[in-house]
Amino acid sequence: MVSAVVLAGGFGTRLRPLTLSTPKPLVRIAGIPMIDRVLASLPSFVDEAFIAAGYRAQDIRSHFNGKGINGLAVNVIAEEKPLGTAGALWSLRNRLEGDFIVLNGDVINSLPVNEMFTFHRKCGGIATISLWEVDNPENFGIVRLGQDMQITEFKEKPKREDAFSRLINAGTYVMNDRVFDYMDSHSSSMEKEVFPSISGRGLYGFRFSGYWVDCGSLDSYLTAQEILVSGEAGVVRNGARVEGCVISRPVGIERGAVVRGSRIGPNTYIEEKCAVSEGCVVKRSTLMRGAVIGKGCEITNSIIGPGTEVTDGTSSDNQILVNQSQ
Repeated sequence: MVSAVVLAGGFGTRLRPLTLSTPKPLVRIAGIPMIDRVLASLPSFVDEAFIAAGYRAQDIRSHFNGKGINGLAVNVIAEEKPLGTAGALWSLRNRLEGDFIVLNGDVINSLPVNEMFTFHRKCGGIATISLWEVDNPENFGIVRLGQDMQITEFKEKPKREDAFSRLINAGTYVMNDRVFDYMDSHSSSMEKEVFPSISGRGLYGFRFSGYWVDCGSLDSYLTAQEILVSGEAGVVRNGARVEGCVISRPVGIERGAVVRGSRIGPNTYIEEKCAVSEGCVVKRSTLMRGAVIGKGCEITNSIIGPGTEVTDGTSSDNQILVNQSQ
């Protein structure tokens, strides 16, 4: 049996006020909750997934309603207090055997997890970290690679002048249960405590290309949406009423949405039951389910939360607007 763990214990602070009523894993991106997108990236040979949840864990449990997803058994494990990345894994140590997969619940990427799993087993190491190259690694953990893709040094959030690499920890891991030999009940951070201790002792890196976005902020959320609507999510569904509009693709509009006499896109997603009145401009934004946009509004670089009503003539740029009654 192969298991996966999704780390989803954060508060989603940078996406407030949207996350005051919705935990970040359940925030929809291009029409699908983040947690569902993460679980969909798992290989078909994964049998069960544990979601290590903290903030509003009951909402996440209710989302799955005791059921799995696409044949995958899903277990939501509520943390009574924040445990950190290592603490969350330590709490599951008796349920994780052999090789298992660990993912962050707010990362959207093109990582081929099945290929990474195969690479890990071929190397026979303790852990394998997904690696992504960035221009500025100050806010990430960086690695130094030696021969055979073995990580010889791991450093968390270096100063720019101390950065010896632009390869960062991309937040998906394949691990063997031997990793628990380097942890105890006091461990809280894989990045600060565990990975440095196993560097050069069986820690490997797996580089990939394509795209990688941590969806923790408004701008990164919209960046991930741009990628998704440029691909499979960029569809005007049958059943969407789009009348007298100028559409600048890529856009996604779900069935049941009504959009009239407006300029829509690019890089925009409109969910079901939304209504956009005449004379609006909506670009690089998300209108979530049931949002109502009044006449002559300009919505750019924004998220309009579920059921939110935007009055006539409103301009929103780089904002998250929500229904104040929620």
